[in-house]
Amino acid sequence: MKPAFSTIFAAIVFCLGTALLCPPAAIGDDFGLDDNDQDAARKVVQGNMECLSCHGAATSAAVPAVVIDPARPSGPSAGRTPDADERVARQKALVIDRGQYETSVHADVSCKDCHADPHGGQGVRVSCPQCHRTHDASVVPEVARSVHAAAHLPGFTCFSCHDPHNVRKAASLGTERTIAHRDNSMCLGCHGDDARYARFSAKPRPDLLAVHSWQPNPALHWAAVRCIDCHTPEKPGGAISHEILPKAKAERFCVDCHSTDSSLMTRLYRHEVETQRVNAAGFVHAYILTQAYVVGVTRNRYLDGASMILLAGVVVALAGHGLLRTLARRARKGRK
Repeated sequence: MKPAFSTIFAAIVFCLGTALLCPPAAIGDDFGLDDNDQDAARKVVQGNMECLSCHGAATSAAVPAVVIDPARPSGPSAGRTPDADERVARQKALVIDRGQYETSVHADVSCKDCHADPHGGQGVRVSCPQCHRTHDASVVPEVARSVHAAAHLPGFTCFSCHDPHNVRKAASLGTERTIAHRDNSMCLGCHGDDARYARFSAKPRPDLLAVHSWQPNPALHWAAVRCIDCHTPEKPGGAISHEILPKAKAERFCVDCHSTDSSLMTRLYRHEVETQRVNAAGFVHAYILTQAYVVGVTRNRYLDGASMILLAGVVVALAGHGLLRTLARRARKGRK
């Protein structure tokens, strides 16, 4: 006996209603993820959307002016409590820029891979090396040798410099100046802010302009070059070192950048060198010239060759002129 049309219609309505009304949490605490799950990517996105529905905003400043505390009275007569500003600050720290997160390298990672039970107080349950195992062998010792570790800064972790919710690969940022701005903002987050610097050190924050006064134009360098290009040792293959050098060991030899063998080739401009996206037109470092004028790296093979030809021509002309004068002098003496 075939089911009546009304029965089929009712079943369809029930299924659709269940799908629409059930919250994403119905998938389970782990969002139903499994290493062998062929649909894992969709479930990651679905699970993360649940978190971002509260913790994601169009901009990190888009949070309510007052935090609602269920333990306190509400309503027009309640007003702002004495600790309202502190609670607002805490809430802002729990809201991330959704647009930045969705373009970050961690966008395809489940929030619960790092946050086990944030509402239960456990919070972050992993450290960076647990996932970044390929870098663990080099990064951890480098951080241990870093000036930050040597100063025994309290509470200094990977998260002190890197926000895992907006990390992007340098090659995806576009111009080298954009990369420099992004990377330098990590350093200036502390070294350019008295309040944040005081969280890690009791010493007064150094005056960066005074410290870098030996450079002809410090501001121009900061806009075009990353702090780490001078304040970390160069590694083979262009990998970035996490060993932040003390100021006494930071790079001060201008020729390292302002020369044909510029270290910028293996640092800031490495991805340009690897992809060779620029028509060289004879320039040794055309990929650098597309973004900045760096004195000492503007050599052009064709101009060098033409200069050598001109120089050789001048030498030959002078030598020929001298030879002709010598022969002519001897000829005159022979006629006498």
